[in-house]
Amino acid sequence: MSLSHKIILITGASSGIGAATALALDAAGATVAIAARRKEKLDDLAARMNNPLVIAVDLCDEPSAREMVRKVINRYGRIDVLINNAASIIVAKSDAVKPADLLSAFTTNLVVPVVSTQEAVCFMRMQGGGHIVNIGSPGFMMGIPFYAPYVCSKAAFSAWTRTIQAEWAGTEIFVSEYFPGYIKTDSLPDSRLGSIDQDFLMAERQNFIAALFTKPKTPEDVALDIVKLVNRPRTLVYSDISVKIGAFISNIPGFRLNIARQLAKNARNKKNLSVFTDLTRGEITK
Repeated sequence: MSLSHKIILITGASSGIGAATALALDAAGATVAIAARRKEKLDDLAARMNNPLVIAVDLCDEPSAREMVRKVINRYGRIDVLINNAASIIVAKSDAVKPADLLSAFTTNLVVPVVSTQEAVCFMRMQGGGHIVNIGSPGFMMGIPFYAPYVCSKAAFSAWTRTIQAEWAGTEIFVSEYFPGYIKTDSLPDSRLGSIDQDFLMAERQNFIAALFTKPKTPEDVALDIVKLVNRPRTLVYSDISVKIGAFISNIPGFRLNIARQLAKNARNKKNLSVFTDLTRGEITK
């Protein structure tokens, strides 16, 4: 499939899903703009692509998001697809999550994609159409232990995605949501629990259901899905059948809690964590 007529901007392109997707879109013939915070990573990626637009940007505020989209317009005169992939992943115990962590996660995972989308849609409408692809996370349905800032912000992001799908249905703007499930990448989360690896929620021996839904896929698997999605827009795509089943099971409290409880137990055993943080609030006075 050729995407030679497409101008595509992807955020969070320096590693993981973003980098793999940029390479796959480039191989399919698209003109790709890659945006992320780490310029050295983007430059390394660009060396493997066909002259992409490199946008080094820290997507932490509204002006940066708008300027990123305008750089694409200034270079190419249009933008056909915006892939909102960048994400902040903060790991912490839920009873000790700081407001600053929540604000940071919501800024990167919700506010900036909203602003980027609003900016891109202005140009897409003028050019006669466009496609928004939002990379969500089904983890908010399950409730992933120790990932509260991430799953809460991703839940809000999914709500935003589905709201604009409804509002813009039948217009020249198509909005897709992609649920990747558990993807094995080299990106480490921002941990408040000390050094952790990506598998710290997993155990060698898990019940069948937990093992099924925590079997990782690769960024390259996801990249191929997204190329197909760009070529043929759809409203909702899951990375595989187990993720789709997991989303359904998440509506059954007993199954959902059984899986998530096992993940929490795995993490506490590995990191020697108590259920609650020993916090001293001080003596309450009248």
